[in-house]
Amino acid sequence: MLDLMISTKATEKLGMAIEDGQFIELAVDRPDAPQLVDSIFLGKVITVDQSLQAAFVDIGQPQLAYLEKNQIPEARKDREKSIESFIYEGQAIIVQVIKDAYQNKGARLTMNIALANQVFVYLPFGNYIAVSKKLSNEEGTALKAKLKDICQGEEGLIIRTQAKQYSIDELINQIQQLRTSWQEVLAIEKDSTVPETLRAECAVSDRFIRRFPFQQINQIICDQAITANQIKKRYPELKAKVKWRQQLVDYLPLPIDESIQQILNPVVQCDQGVTIEINQTEALTVIDVNSAGFLGKINRHHFAYKVNRIAADTIARQIRLRNISGIIIIDFLRMKEKKHRTKIIEQLIEAFKVDPTRTEVYGFTAVGLLELTRKRETPIHHMTFTSSRSKEVALSQVSIVYTLERELLANQDQAVIVEVTKGFRQVWDQWINLDDFLENVSSDVYFIETKGVKDYHIKRSGTEQLITEYIKENEQLNIDKIK
Repeated sequence: MLDLMISTKATEKLGMAIEDGQFIELAVDRPDAPQLVDSIFLGKVITVDQSLQAAFVDIGQPQLAYLEKNQIPEARKDREKSIESFIYEGQAIIVQVIKDAYQNKGARLTMNIALANQVFVYLPFGNYIAVSKKLSNEEGTALKAKLKDICQGEEGLIIRTQAKQYSIDELINQIQQLRTSWQEVLAIEKDSTVPETLRAECAVSDRFIRRFPFQQINQIICDQAITANQIKKRYPELKAKVKWRQQLVDYLPLPIDESIQQILNPVVQCDQGVTIEINQTEALTVIDVNSAGFLGKINRHHFAYKVNRIAADTIARQIRLRNISGIIIIDFLRMKEKKHRTKIIEQLIEAFKVDPTRTEVYGFTAVGLLELTRKRETPIHHMTFTSSRSKEVALSQVSIVYTLERELLANQDQAVIVEVTKGFRQVWDQWINLDDFLENVSSDVYFIETKGVKDYHIKRSGTEQLITEYIKENEQLNIDKIK
C-alpha cells in the first residue's frame, strides 16, 4: 500500500510516495522552475514557422512555447495542408502543456485538450474512444459498447484501467464532471486577455495523486488543511484517506532534505555489495554497474549475470525516484550468453511496469550497452535541485533557501537567529513569499548578514528571553527581524 505525503506549506511544494518504508517517487514544484504539464492557457501565436511546420506561442512564461502542426485537431483531418491553413500570427488559441520547459527550450503544447481523472481522459476534440492496454480485450470491448453513445459531437474518451470497477451510472457521472470542467474553461476564456491561465494543474496535490491507482493508496497526509480540503473536494472517493498533520517529518522514512541529498548522490548501494553510479549530462544519462564490492559466491560463468540481476531492480527504482528521462544508457557487466541478456531485458521491462511514466527498453548494442528511453514530461530532479551546469553535485542556492525555509517552519522554539550571507538573503527575498512564510512559521525569525558563513547558519534558537538577551548583548550587529 502507498502513503502519499503532500507538502505545500513551504515555498517548494513536494509530493512524496512511500511504499514499504521507502521513497519510490518524488514530485517537485517551485516558483523558479514551475511545472505546467496539463495546465491550459489562452496563448497568442507569435510566429508560424513554415520550415518547421510549427508555431511559437506566448503563454505568459519566460520562454515561448512550441506547438507542432500535428498537435492541432484540424490538422488530423487534412494532413496535406500546411500549418498556416490552421493558425496565424497574432491569433489567440487555447493550448495545453504536454511537456515542461527544459533548459533553454520552451514548453511543448497541444491543442488536443485532455482533462483527466482516475477513470477517464476526456478529449473535447478527440472524436474517438480508446481503452487502456492494461484492460483485457473483453473488458475494453464491453466498456466501449456501454459508453459509445455518451460522447457528444467531437468528444472522445480514453478509458483507464480503473473504469472496470465503476457502474455505468458512476461512469456517466465521471464523464459529466469532466465535461463540466471543460465548459468552465471555455467560460473563463470568454472574459480573458492573452496570455492567460485558464486551468492550472497543481503538480503535487493533483497530477501527482492521479499517477497512482486510488485503491492502492493507504493514506494521503498533507501539511496544510487547505490542501487536504482541496483534495477531498476534487477526489471525493479519497475523502476518508486524506489527513492533515502540521508536521510531515513524523511520517517520513527520512527527512526531506536528507532524501534529496540521496537523490543527488551519483553512487547507489545495491544488495550484496553491488553498486551503481549514475552520471547525468544534458544529452543523456549513463548508469554504470560496479561489482567490486560483491559479497556473494557464484560460479564465475554466471558472475556477471548475477550482479546484473541485483543491479537491475535498483536501476529501475532510481530512474523513477530521480525522474530520469530522455536517453538512458546502462553499462551492465558483459554477459556472454544471449539468454542472460534477454532475461535482464525482461527483468527491467517488468520492473518498469509499476512506473506510471512510459519507458521503452530497446536492448543491447553491439558493444554491450543497454539502451532505453523514458518519456520526459517534467525536469529531471538533478537539474532542478543543483546549480546550472555545475560540475559537482551540489545544491543550488535557491534549493538551499528552500531547505532553510523548511527548517524554520519545522522549528518549535519561540525565536531563532540565522546568520546569512548578503547573496543568500537576496535569493531569500526573491523566492520566499513573506506573507505565506509568516502565516505558517511559529518562531520569531531574525537574520544577521555576515561574510563568515557559507549560505546560512542557525546562530541561536530558543526562548524569546534568550534571543532578546543575545540581541541586547550584540547591539553592534545588524540583526533584522523578518516581518
